Amino acid sequence: MQVKDQEKLRETLIKLLSERNVIQRGKFVLSSGRESDYYVDIKRAITDPEVLDVIARLIKGEVEGADKIAGPALGAVPIATAVSLYSRKPLLMIRKEKKGYGTSKLIEGELKTGERVAVVEDVTTTGGSLLRAVRAIQENGGVVERTFVVVDREEGAVEEFKKRGIELIPLISVSDFRDDH
Repeated sequence: MQVKDQEKLRETLIKLLSERNVIQRGKFVLSSGRESDYYVDIKRAITDPEVLDVIARLIKGEVEGADKIAGPALGAVPIATAVSLYSRKPLLMIRKEKKGYGTSKLIEGELKTGERVAVVEDVTTTGGSLLRAVRAIQENGGVVERTFVVVDREEGAVEEFKKRGIELIPLISVSDFRDDH
């Protein structure tokens, strides 16, 4: 996809997320344990087919070298599913923890040693949840070089992944939500 088309899709995504009031003001405790005066309520958006369509189109051209698409439960599963459908690459779902029954799997879907996996996430702050998913893939023989996040809160996740030799590509950052959008 051409850069111009990508930029147009990014602008569309920002507009759609703004229209759905994804950024909420107030006092919130984040999954990282940090307190914040705003919350990115991405679940309002990723349950919307129009938003998922734009997200999947933004990511699909970036995952050509990957064998699989993965997303940690719960928020990234719809995103990973949409990207899987667009890219025609098999899906992996990463549980928060191994289930205590049945097969006790942490990863749902088939992962073979050496397969390259692109991992998607809904929101990152420090990147802890996404990093746990990446580790699960690596510990099960997968290779992760690139990860994607719909909204980066710009609180260190990109830098943390860079230190580990993994590229984290935000579709948009919280600073993209200016008053002019």
